Amino acid sequence: MKKILIPTDFSSCAKAAEKYGIALAKKIDAEVLFMHIIITPIVWAKLTPEQENLFPDKKSEINAAKANLKDLVERAQAMGISANKLLVYSNGAERINKYVASEKVDMVVMGSHGTYGFKEHMLGSNTYSMLRRTNVPVIVIKEGFEHSRIDTLVIATNFREETGKSFAQIENFAELLKAELKVLYVNTPDHFVETNDILKIGQSFLDEFAAYNHEINIVDAFREERGIIQFAKKTQADAVAVITFGKSDLLQYFSPSVTENLIAMIDIPVISLRKNTF
Repeated sequence: MKKILIPTDFSSCAKAAEKYGIALAKKIDAEVLFMHIIITPIVWAKLTPEQENLFPDKKSEINAAKANLKDLVERAQAMGISANKLLVYSNGAERINKYVASEKVDMVVMGSHGTYGFKEHMLGSNTYSMLRRTNVPVIVIKEGFEHSRIDTLVIATNFREETGKSFAQIENFAELLKAELKVLYVNTPDHFVETNDILKIGQSFLDEFAAYNHEINIVDAFREERGIIQFAKKTQADAVAVITFGKSDLLQYFSPSVTENLIAMIDIPVISLRKNTF
C-alpha cells in the first residue's frame, strides 16, 4: 500500500474517514491524497480572476474548500505523513473512480452516514460507484466512528477460486497492520453446504492462496450480512473485509448489495474488494 485516497466533503461523516485514513497511513507508511469535488456552474478553470468575481458565492465556497484541504494536508504532514490535495471542479457528473487510476491510488477510505444510508451526492452515489466498479480496496467508515486501530480483521469468503488473489491482498494488508485475520464462511439456507464440505473446500482454497495457516470459522445464518455481524461481534473485530462480485455475478455469493447492506447494518469499518482486481 503506497497511496491512500481520502475523498471528503468536510462534513462530520467525512471527518471520521479523514481521521481513520490519516491513522491508517501512519500505521502502514503510506502517502495520502485528500480529494474534494466541487460543483461549478461553468468550466471554472477557464475563468479569469475578473470573471470569477461574477460568482461570489461559488468563489467563497472554493476558497473555503482550498483552506480545508490545506488544513488536512498540514495535519497529516505534522504526523510525518506524505500528503497532497486535489480539488476537482465538476458539472455534477464527476466520479471519484476516475482518479483512482490517474493518481495511482492503492486504497480508498470513504465515509458513510448511519443506518439510513449514504449522503446523496459525493458520499452517496460515489460510494456506491466505488464499491461496484473500482479496482482497489475501499474502506467505508461510519459517521462518528472513533476507533482507528485494526487488531482483529474478519474476512468473509465463499472460498471460490476466482477470489483467491483478493484474499491474498487482504492477508497482506492484515500483515502490514500486524492484525489477526479471522476467516469466516457464512452458511445460508439459499447456499447451504455441509460442514465437512466447507472445511474441505476451504482448506484447499487456503492451501493455494494463503501464506499462513488460518482456522476456518463457520456461522449458520439466514442472510450473509447477519452471519458476518454476529461473528464480528463475537470476536470483537475491528473491521470486516468482503470480496464483492460485480453486477454480472449476482447469482454468486456476495453481490454488491450484500456489501452495501452490511455497511448500513454494522458499526465497524467495512473493506470492500472486487474479485481478482489485483
